Amino acid sequence: MFTQQDFSNILLRINLVVIMFLIMMQLSFAQSYLEVKSMSLNTRNYSEIAPCLYKEGILYTSNEKTNVFKTAKSDENEYFYGLRYFNQDKSIKASVDSMLLKINQPIFNVGPAVVYGDTFIVSQNFNIFGGKKYKAPVGVFFYDFSKNKNPVAKAFPHNNALYRVGHPYITSDSKCLYFSSNMPGGYGGFDIYMSERKDTSWSTPVNLGPNINSNKDEISPYFIANRLYFSSNRDSVKKFDVYYSEWIENKWQKSMVLPEPINSDENDFSFICDETFENGYFSSDRKKSDDIYHFYSTLPIFEQCDTMIEKNLCYHFLDETSQYLDTLPVIYIWHFGDSTSMQAWESDHCYADFGNYKVQLIMVDTITHETAKVADYDMILEKPIQPYITYPDTIFINKDVTFDSKESYLPDCSIKQYIWMFDDGIKMTGPTCTRQFKKSGNYNVRLGIVAIDKNKTEIKKCVIQPFEVKSIH
Repeated sequence: MFTQQDFSNILLRINLVVIMFLIMMQLSFAQSYLEVKSMSLNTRNYSEIAPCLYKEGILYTSNEKTNVFKTAKSDENEYFYGLRYFNQDKSIKASVDSMLLKINQPIFNVGPAVVYGDTFIVSQNFNIFGGKKYKAPVGVFFYDFSKNKNPVAKAFPHNNALYRVGHPYITSDSKCLYFSSNMPGGYGGFDIYMSERKDTSWSTPVNLGPNINSNKDEISPYFIANRLYFSSNRDSVKKFDVYYSEWIENKWQKSMVLPEPINSDENDFSFICDETFENGYFSSDRKKSDDIYHFYSTLPIFEQCDTMIEKNLCYHFLDETSQYLDTLPVIYIWHFGDSTSMQAWESDHCYADFGNYKVQLIMVDTITHETAKVADYDMILEKPIQPYITYPDTIFINKDVTFDSKESYLPDCSIKQYIWMFDDGIKMTGPTCTRQFKKSGNYNVRLGIVAIDKNKTEIKKCVIQPFEVKSIH
């Protein structure tokens, strides 16, 4: 996917039945709350791919013929690809378009690209002197607009005419450059590599290994919040799906495929998102042409989550208003109001459930058997009005754990929605949720409930509960 012609050659191996392997059923359930919509920038007859957020708009790659950019044909039916910019603010768009004019070339492919600061990092053809029919090599180039309105393309030092280097993505600290390449020594096809910034240059690219790469093609890397997203055709018949892997304990974990609605029976690629993992963009040919789609969460937002009040029904009983008469032949008996009693001056007792209980402390003369009431209490145990989370006492890594909301108490309300929210960005819906954790440590789970009260008013309640995940020794 390193000239856009190369990308088309990969993607257009279609008209085959796709075999989708959804590895994680729980993630399928988890992402059922995402909605996908086609962007208004899409065209009917051209391709729009590789979205990148830039200046409150979207930088993308397209072969659309426009009046702004002089676009030549790469063959009889296809125009060369170039960078385009979409923004409703015409002044911002005009400013960005003026820069793109310095990058786009009319006789070879440019894009995809990523931007940090004033620098565009771009995939493009180079050594184009063989003419239009010459299959020019592809590399990564840097265009720095910070000091010069007409910057000269600075080549990535690991470009090579013998193989393709493209699909750049740079981390937010600008220290690591991810890209895809079919350079020798990989696992097959195109693999994902990473190079680190070293002063004014870049380190030797490192292949990200078998948990990321396969014997097929891996393209479109995107790194955020310890996750690497990319696209691969490893598990489907010559079509691409979006995958991700997490960087945990200094190694990449086994890659997982994203479920619907991100992936489809067609090619899905060029995925980007924010740190919630539930708002972003991607490209797909699910409507028979390459288009850009926006996805977003339909779940409600909980501005505040209260600390969950534990279900505590155990109490220590001691009447401090009375004096213990240990010099007389008497005994003391607590009646707890739930048909249980205990002979003691002070006592511990656990109730089976919330409710109202009549508690009495009785003194009995062991000689005359006469009784006297020492204390009399109304014990009112009110159930907290809140969502309530139950889960196993011990949770181990890589083992299924179920979180349950059955003890939640919202009287006179009908529950409309349950939302489970975890520290690692995973969200699920439903009265229960089951998942695994790959790393030991302390976590938090939030349970948000949307309900309708007796006045037909929608209310939202949320609680947070810490828990620990342990290693298996």
